[in-house]
Amino acid sequence: MRNVKIIVDSREANFARQILKILKELKTEIEIKKLEVGDYVLSEDVAVERKTVVDFVETLTRRNLFEQVYALKEVYVRPILVLEGYLGIIKKFSRINVNSVLGALAALARNGISVIPTLDARTTASLLYFIARQEQVGEARQITVRPVKKFVTVQEQQIFFLAGLPLIGRSKAISILKKFGTPLNALNNYRLWSRRINGIGESTVKKIEQVLTSKFEDEFIEL
Repeated sequence: MRNVKIIVDSREANFARQILKILKELKTEIEIKKLEVGDYVLSEDVAVERKTVVDFVETLTRRNLFEQVYALKEVYVRPILVLEGYLGIIKKFSRINVNSVLGALAALARNGISVIPTLDARTTASLLYFIARQEQVGEARQITVRPVKKFVTVQEQQIFFLAGLPLIGRSKAISILKKFGTPLNALNNYRLWSRRINGIGESTVKKIEQVLTSKFEDEFIEL
């Protein structure tokens, strides 16, 4: 079976030794390097920002949580925020309102950031491993650090544009462009994707159709 690999930010590695230890117990190949965004890269499409509950609350008071996580979203198709620890501890923070925390979580979810709670370092490590295995083994996606300056060429812009559609990602976006030539031609013929592109089924096409044809509602969007 193909080995699972996870790329870990060098700063995160200094604070998450227990997570790295457990990942190694799970036979995960670990590469440590300085990442411009995120703490863990699990595939070409998925990267993770990890926060303990205490870190999460303190980040809210400094107002840089959204900058960190949205920067991740600008680079990776499926960004994930892992929230590690017992959320009830926020009641001990007199300077932060529980509703502010819930509002922050709601805003992240509405803006396409998956928020996954974990109990402790072991749970976090196991979650990282299983997501990486599903991406790399189940979906056969490569693992690579995507540059923050992502729009180097028109081709990269085209790939990123299509990769953001539901369940597409970078690899399938490239296959679509190879088959249909341009993003415009691809979108005009999206109903044919399930017949002409391996790995794209009718359920995916229906989700894409919903995104492309639903009227935009702006009352829930934060600027």
